[in-house]
Amino acid sequence: MAPEDFPDGLLLSRYAEGHLYLTVIFLLVFLGGRVVYRQFRRMRLKLAVVIVGAGPVGLTATFIAMHNPRVGQITVYEEAPRERIINSSYQITLDATSFTFLESIGVDFNNIEGCRESGLFYTQVGVYLQYILEQLQCIGQHCQVRFGSKFDKDVRKSLETEKGRTLVIVCDGKKGQSARLLGLDDFTEEVSCQTYGAMAGIERPHLREVPTQEIRAHHLNFDLSAYGPYGQDQNGSPGFSLKIFGNSKYRYVCLAIKKCESPTLKALRTILDRSMMRNIFLKCFNTYKLKSEPGLSESFVLNHMKYSPRLFEVRYTQRYETVAYFDDCDMFVVVEGDAALSCNFHTGMDINQGIRGLHSLHQFITMVTWAESEQSISSALAFKMQHSSKLFSKLSRDGMHEFMFS
Repeated sequence: MAPEDFPDGLLLSRYAEGHLYLTVIFLLVFLGGRVVYRQFRRMRLKLAVVIVGAGPVGLTATFIAMHNPRVGQITVYEEAPRERIINSSYQITLDATSFTFLESIGVDFNNIEGCRESGLFYTQVGVYLQYILEQLQCIGQHCQVRFGSKFDKDVRKSLETEKGRTLVIVCDGKKGQSARLLGLDDFTEEVSCQTYGAMAGIERPHLREVPTQEIRAHHLNFDLSAYGPYGQDQNGSPGFSLKIFGNSKYRYVCLAIKKCESPTLKALRTILDRSMMRNIFLKCFNTYKLKSEPGLSESFVLNHMKYSPRLFEVRYTQRYETVAYFDDCDMFVVVEGDAALSCNFHTGMDINQGIRGLHSLHQFITMVTWAESEQSISSALAFKMQHSSKLFSKLSRDGMHEFMFS
């Protein structure tokens, strides 16, 4: 049938239908190609990561970043020399949450010297750091750890001129200045734990540094009548909680009590009597120490014990601004560990709050790498801020109960 045999309206309808089909096919091909291109581009995107601080939180953050396929070059800046870092003598205690998390990201505790008791893992911080460094050397073709290199203004300026997106993870501790150097506000928020505490540290030079389990005791009361007319606590008083922790050479003793109307609490808060606090720590240690470890004498603690002269209020402090994005140099900054969240009271389990802050790091790295629009950048920042806020709220509310009173 020839075209002139079709009515004009029907012919135009056929042409329009053909054009519509072509348009739909073109749009589908365009959208499909755009999706494929975006996925291909995402697969090729690599994030440069800079970490400030090679402590346990900093190197754990490095370990997490190393296992993220979105990360390209990793550079770690540590002001101290390598020998000082791996020869650190203090003991860390990982709780069950941190232990499980670290296992899930590939940490093999069978290759880390330490002991596990009652769900807790004890090891020297230097041993843990040495293990992480060895793992980074084995799997990290694009990881460079610069010991003896301070993160300063020159390093910051060099990052601002780098091509591509950069994530800076600040883990330089409570007294670090890197976050301020990078442009984050120094304002902090402080919350009381409704608790008073005191701490003591004992060095026994004649002993080796052997990982040692912690000791906890609760409902302790002290008779202060030998030091003055101080009233005794009533039966309703919660009493003190005691913890002894640290390795066999460096032992630490801490006492804590929830805020209450206790005569003993009032006396130990307000009266500055160093001999009273020293004798309390001495008697607590000798009473509750492990059977296998030697006791302490009064003459020994005079020269080898440092301690709080009286009780102080336990507080958690959080940096108000822990994550930021700088559009002019396409750089994200996030603060972790004690640089972001710290407590003025040590329980031997302080590393766990830093490890918990890293739980969201893997997802945050992925979100940062793929963020293109203002909305996606804001979503990444909000995700990390919400995690930090929830962690601070939980620790300030339950941290002392979990690490001290339970």
